[in-house]
Amino acid sequence: MNEDTQARTKSKEFSKLQQIFWPIYGYELKKFLPMSMLMFCILFVYAMVRNLKDTFIQHYAICGGTELMPILKLFFVMPAAFFAVILFTFFINKFGSTKTFYIMISLFVLFYTVFLFILLPNVNILHANEATVRHLQESLPDFLHYTIPCFTNWCYTLFYVVSETWSTIALSSLFWQFANRITKESEAKRFYALYSLISSIGVILSGGVLSAMSKAGGAEFERNVRILISLCILFAVTTMVIFYYINAVIVPDPKYCDPIQFRLPSKKMHKKDIDVFEGIKMLIKEPYIALMALLVLTYGISDNLLETVWKAQLRYAVPDPSSYAAMMGFQSIIVGFLTICITILSTYMLRKLSWKFCAGVTPITMLLLGLMFFGLVCYSNGGHQNLYGIPIDVASAWIGLVVVALVRSTKYSLFDATKNMAYRPLDVDTKTKGQAAVEIIAGRGGKSGAALVNVFLTNILAVGSKIFAHLYTIIPIFMLTVVGWIISVFRLSPRYHEKLSKQNTTNS
Repeated sequence: MNEDTQARTKSKEFSKLQQIFWPIYGYELKKFLPMSMLMFCILFVYAMVRNLKDTFIQHYAICGGTELMPILKLFFVMPAAFFAVILFTFFINKFGSTKTFYIMISLFVLFYTVFLFILLPNVNILHANEATVRHLQESLPDFLHYTIPCFTNWCYTLFYVVSETWSTIALSSLFWQFANRITKESEAKRFYALYSLISSIGVILSGGVLSAMSKAGGAEFERNVRILISLCILFAVTTMVIFYYINAVIVPDPKYCDPIQFRLPSKKMHKKDIDVFEGIKMLIKEPYIALMALLVLTYGISDNLLETVWKAQLRYAVPDPSSYAAMMGFQSIIVGFLTICITILSTYMLRKLSWKFCAGVTPITMLLLGLMFFGLVCYSNGGHQNLYGIPIDVASAWIGLVVVALVRSTKYSLFDATKNMAYRPLDVDTKTKGQAAVEIIAGRGGKSGAALVNVFLTNILAVGSKIFAHLYTIIPIFMLTVVGWIISVFRLSPRYHEKLSKQNTTNS
């Protein structure tokens, strides 16, 4: 009987209520709580910078707006993501996983510090004025209409790109790769969903702070933005402190971490095995990894198509920058509360229901609620002014907020948990290369795929047009993408159970 089983035997068995709400043994809290706090801090920063970057582009950028976001995701964020994965790979090869965590987080802290003290106070000097931007749009080729403001507002563009990269590197790569290595098989189904529950408090806190500080409009809100960025820096530094504690106290204890599972490959092995181009080849050659990439890709495309239309509607309904930021903060609060509620349910679902069922909840939610929202926006564009006495633009903005929040909360609670469970039956080398390729390449590819659709529609097919003019093209693409997502879940499920069965046979 191993130490994990002995500790369980000594602990009281779960009551029926505890099985649903808190399936954690007392001795496991020493490991579970620091990991939850690590994700808490990462998600606090993620939620805050995500909302701030949108506010900058939507309302502070000269000649900005929703139409700039697809350009940024396709031509700025995507190359930055490829550079990030190459840099990430180089650091792992050179310094190993632990030091890479500190290096990557420190680079983010450095940028936000420079932005806070140098770039943000001088944007009026560093950015072109509106007359210059308009002149460039009229003088240069039409297909650059929305690209020009991305360059002329380069400080906000940098903030947008780095903030998008934070979610990819800090959450998808650094946290989940570490979690997959430190979490035992007996803990995964119980821990993973609850990580989202605890860390959702970070999203709620982030949204609450943003909403509270957004109540002050004008110059006072602009001063509060500096406080918000300072908080992001503080929480990013805190992630490194928590990570140090886990590695110093939890990892060396065999009661909490399997030494074989957590073994660190040598630098020589890193140079041989952890190669970004090998990861890309794996997406093509390995059906299992390819299906996982398809899950992430289709989620990214459908989510971004839905979110872009909602943000365009929100900008139209809420033209004031501070009010817009307050709405984004309120959305984070709703996402956090919904994630907690769904997570409480999902911890039970993951243990009692099939992987296929749990993994299929998010795309089905996306399809049904997304079509409802798109139908409402089409109703609004049809010339209708009110919905049951409420201005239709305001109603659609609020309903869109709830729809996006519901989709995102199921993503955090079930999609992320089932996706990361699917990595566990893989061997260490395949897991490392495959996860890096799936999360960074397919993750960015999903966002860029949606951006490519919007860029084609607004910059090539109808230069200078708005997102709303292309709803009847966007909606069918959205539907086909989500259907492809559901098919991927059904095809991956038997492969996952087959690999899991082989792993259990080997371990026994």
